[in-house]
Amino acid sequence: MENKHELISLIDWLNVTLKTQNTREVMELIGIPESEFKEMPTGLYSYRSRLACGDIYVLYDGRADMGTHIQFSGQGCRQWENYWGSSWEQLLENLYKAGANFSRLDLAVDDIRYYDEEPYFRVPDIIARAKNGTCRSKFRKGRREESFSLGDGSSNGDTIYFGRSSSDLQVRIYEKNFERINEGFDLHENLTAWNRVELQLRDKRALETVELILRGNESGSIIFGLLSNYINFCEPNCDSNKSRWPISEFWLDFLNDAEKLRLSKKAPDKTIPRKQAWLENQVLPTLAEVWWATGSQGSEYFVEMINAGLEKMTEVQWMRAEQFRDLSEVELAHKLALSQDRYEKQMELRKHQILEFRNKLAASYRDQEK
Repeated sequence: MENKHELISLIDWLNVTLKTQNTREVMELIGIPESEFKEMPTGLYSYRSRLACGDIYVLYDGRADMGTHIQFSGQGCRQWENYWGSSWEQLLENLYKAGANFSRLDLAVDDIRYYDEEPYFRVPDIIARAKNGTCRSKFRKGRREESFSLGDGSSNGDTIYFGRSSSDLQVRIYEKNFERINEGFDLHENLTAWNRVELQLRDKRALETVELILRGNESGSIIFGLLSNYINFCEPNCDSNKSRWPISEFWLDFLNDAEKLRLSKKAPDKTIPRKQAWLENQVLPTLAEVWWATGSQGSEYFVEMINAGLEKMTEVQWMRAEQFRDLSEVELAHKLALSQDRYEKQMELRKHQILEFRNKLAASYRDQEK
């Protein structure tokens, strides 16, 4: 099987505050209809009221000087892209022109590997290098975090943090595939590694980054500039001065390839196909057994079962199902368009062949007349 390597850049968190207290204006600004939001029972961040559209929050009803706050969590970013977003650049420009205060912006680079292909690095190896003193950084300290199974001690994902969460820049490097699995998502069956390098930018640093993006700088070049300035993994030599140690080849390769990236919106989430396969292979025999044992009821038995299931679906399940359905319709339309295009080309070729055949017959007839 041919290897499939993906290196993508994306926005993975956004917090902004607007002076207006008109939530309808805010919804129009971010391009989400008012009907898509639900009033939640509690507020957040000292705001007494919260409207939620999936994982996108509009917070209001705070002090008079607090305005309205918007939060796109990681999943909220993906939801905005899939349902309402035209481009992040356009959204950032709309917010910037509206005088938004950018309090947090996360940029991420994902190294996604399939079919046993090796990533640029393994996160445990990165951590070992940092602990061995072969990381040259402007940060003074790093912090490791690991989740593991108490049953057998197997790892559920490694993370290393550079910098404090409250500072204007924090860098996180972690195994994203474990995080997704721990949150209940199913991944591509041939996915073998998914590492994420994430830059959390706050306040002035977040605003400066937004301004760079609006001036036409690609996200990859911004990430390259920050990472190469703050973190470099090196190869020790006989020189006692770490600043003169050569940068490790794997890190140079990663930085150079990351520099070329533009903002993307892709995540290898295969939850619906995996659930469909599980339903067909595991659930159907049990369902058939129960249906037969209880008297082989008519089709209304299944209709009632589906209706009951629809009532129990969570908001996350609805969002995921709608997203997959929309993508499936787009793919179907694309296939139909390709099929129509192939048909038209084939008919054009056939007309051309018939015309050539007729011309040959006519030429042959004229030759015989002579």
